[in-house]
Amino acid sequence: MKKFRIAVALTMFLSLSANANDVGFRKVDNVSKDGLSMAVLYPTSSEPKAVAFGPFKLNVAIAGAIKDGRYPLAILSHGSGSSSLSYKDIALSLVKNGFIVVMPSHLQNNYLDNSSEGKVENYVNRPKHISASIDKALSIPSLSSHIDTQRIAVLGHSIGGYSALVVSGGVASTKELIDLCKNVPTLSDPYCAPVLANLLTKNVIVNSKDTRISAQVLMAPVGAPFLAKNSFENVNIPTLLLVSEKDEELTEKYNFKVIKNGLQNTGLLTYKIIPNAGHYSFLTAYPDFLKAELGVIAQDPDGFNRVEFQKNIGNEIATYLNKVM
Repeated sequence: MKKFRIAVALTMFLSLSANANDVGFRKVDNVSKDGLSMAVLYPTSSEPKAVAFGPFKLNVAIAGAIKDGRYPLAILSHGSGSSSLSYKDIALSLVKNGFIVVMPSHLQNNYLDNSSEGKVENYVNRPKHISASIDKALSIPSLSSHIDTQRIAVLGHSIGGYSALVVSGGVASTKELIDLCKNVPTLSDPYCAPVLANLLTKNVIVNSKDTRISAQVLMAPVGAPFLAKNSFENVNIPTLLLVSEKDEELTEKYNFKVIKNGLQNTGLLTYKIIPNAGHYSFLTAYPDFLKAELGVIAQDPDGFNRVEFQKNIGNEIATYLNKVM
């Protein structure tokens, strides 16, 4: 994913129901010793108000009180070079459906600092960021007392989908990815560029299963590091795999099919193709005046309406998670 020049902020979800939760927002720093930060969105009993975030205005209660109750927790892992709030429409919809949503800003793989993109440390550290975010959420008394610890889900887009798979029990191998890119030199998937530039040369096995996670949602996920046999042997939770019909970034054969074929015999996989969607259609819809600056991440295949898609996809994810957790 190309580097953002501006921070992506929250905006109101457009299709509100009469009993939808108001949204509270807080940022949490020092999630881990290396300086990980995360955004937290949650149902609030405080009065929201319009707040300017760059070019956006959002109706949230900054540091508002958490509404009484216990809620499932969703950790949302962003794509490479992106922002913790790039999936704000999905996150807001989840909160309105009664979820607490935590969105870590992956270190050295975000829009401010993308220096680890494609490197071995990124494949190793990203899953750790997810677990550290769960640890932090459960360590804050005012937050943890409202979390249903038996209902923790992880969501991820693109390399975020890879990250979600690892913490859900998938065993990744950078050797598989390196061999693929070297053996198929015509492959243009973005994870191959660091291999061909000798930035990714080390063979490592990444195995960081977090047993607290009870469901996962994968959105146009990277699957090439899971080409080895039995990569998904330890994945035993419900999985929603959402695939873009016209993904322009990832080759289906080495990504979505690898995951589908590896999980379809578990009886826990729900597979859905999003008609006419592109790889970046899972990101928030951007104002027209930003699209030229943001480039490909703000673009969709002809005829695809990202605004309408974003109105519905978060609700669909919430419905799925409420069904399986």
